[in-house]
Amino acid sequence: MMVLMICLAVASAAPSPAAPAWEGDDLRLDRPVICRSDAGSVLQYDDGTAFWLTWGGLSRGVWFDVTDFEPMDEAWGLGMVELWFFCHSSYPWDTASFYLEIYGGDEGGPEDQISQTSVTASHMGPTMVYFDPPLDVPDDFWVLVNTEMSAGGWPSLYGDDGPNFTGACHSFTSDDFLVYEPWDFGDFFIRCHGLPVSSLTETTWGALKRLF
Repeated sequence: MMVLMICLAVASAAPSPAAPAWEGDDLRLDRPVICRSDAGSVLQYDDGTAFWLTWGGLSRGVWFDVTDFEPMDEAWGLGMVELWFFCHSSYPWDTASFYLEIYGGDEGGPEDQISQTSVTASHMGPTMVYFDPPLDVPDDFWVLVNTEMSAGGWPSLYGDDGPNFTGACHSFTSDDFLVYEPWDFGDFFIRCHGLPVSSLTETTWGALKRLF
């Protein structure tokens, strides 16, 4: 009987598993998720380890400065966007559809729209959006997830848990598509793949020469 009482006392003193932190439209995962890219040439501010889910804002996205990524210091063509989403069982999506939008613009916000594509998000895997031919984007451009097809900001996007290698904020949210506020937790899992325009031009001309 004494042994049983001691066991019960120890069990009652053991801490319960920590519940995920919840802040507004941001949910911290109970354990991080590793989301790696197999591509060699990729622009990304996230560190590959997801700690947060977010469904905040009608629009959320990443401002890319191509000059942050050496040796990407020349004109650059956007061939693919890679995004990572997660559908939490306690916060189910009302839709997996969204608009992927590409804009020119610096840290002040999106300006001229370059592209809008209707996309269906994948759960716990990369959602790839291809551009053929690649988009001609400026050195500063934005990639946005526009969730106006949802009543609650779905699909929910992964984010990491800290500052990126530049020390500047590159992930933002907006409730009106006009004013973009910094996302305070880290960086969204939105990545860009592409080729310098010079390499793209050589490839294109090589293909054309074979036709004639």
